[in-house]
Amino acid sequence: MENSFCILAFGKLGGGELNYSSDIDLLGVCADALPGTPGSPGDSLEVFARVLKQAGQNLSAHTEEGHAYRVDFRLRPYGHAGQLVYTVSGLVDYYAKKAALWEIQALLKARPVAGNAALGTALMEHVRPILMQPRPAAKIILSIETLRETAIRQAGQRTDARRRTPDIGGRKTKDGTKMPEADVKSGLGGIRDIEFLVQGLQLIHAPRQSELLDGNTLSALERLKMCGLLPEEVVGQLQADYTFLRRVEHILQIFEDRQIHAVPKSADARTALARRVLGPDSTAERLMTELDACQQRVRQIYTQYFIAVA
Repeated sequence: MENSFCILAFGKLGGGELNYSSDIDLLGVCADALPGTPGSPGDSLEVFARVLKQAGQNLSAHTEEGHAYRVDFRLRPYGHAGQLVYTVSGLVDYYAKKAALWEIQALLKARPVAGNAALGTALMEHVRPILMQPRPAAKIILSIETLRETAIRQAGQRTDARRRTPDIGGRKTKDGTKMPEADVKSGLGGIRDIEFLVQGLQLIHAPRQSELLDGNTLSALERLKMCGLLPEEVVGQLQADYTFLRRVEHILQIFEDRQIHAVPKSADARTALARRVLGPDSTAERLMTELDACQQRVRQIYTQYFIAVA
């Protein structure tokens, strides 16, 4: 029975790109038939669910040394209403027939991280055809843009999804309008624009180029380059900008010891952040200039190579 259970990770942990103070998104999967195990399959699911729940509590429990991870189970089928553990056939059926497109997008980053790795690998082979299912590009773009617009609103920014020169950052546009403060994750030109550009292109082109399926953002960018879907210079720029934005995110969260993605407003806090990100002689002005330029580039690439596809 102990060889019939696997824990899958989604998100940053699934993609092998975990950051400080990040949630880890977990889901349990077990074999359809458990040889030598008495009782119904439901009994085994209940046992494994208790194991996964306890593992989550242990990982997130606060001790004198702090805690290991924040554990999140909300990416499981049916969200809060769903089970913590599903059989292989149950998960395949869900993703094939019932999952929303954003759940298929999330599945791009799933990978086995604990338990029976062979079982998890077998599951991923079963869902691979679902990831490669042809879908209209416009439908994929609409789904991702809906997610982005929600995140942007929550980050306190306004945008027209198809605007080519968005107002981002904490500075002023050419017409003198003050731009919103920078959110390096969910804001315009942030980390999510790069991740969702990559994932959107994977979903659009994987039916014809299966080698695009890779859960890690930086290596997936390499695959997009090798397949001729993004120019070499664009990929190099996105990799550099992604690394820069993730560095800012890491340092913000190390400094605050919490999930935070917005650049602080006070001059002293920005100066401290600048020195940590760019070196001891850096200034808040230099940091904001580089951050603004980075997010402008990212948003321009996102609109040109993804939104414009529609």
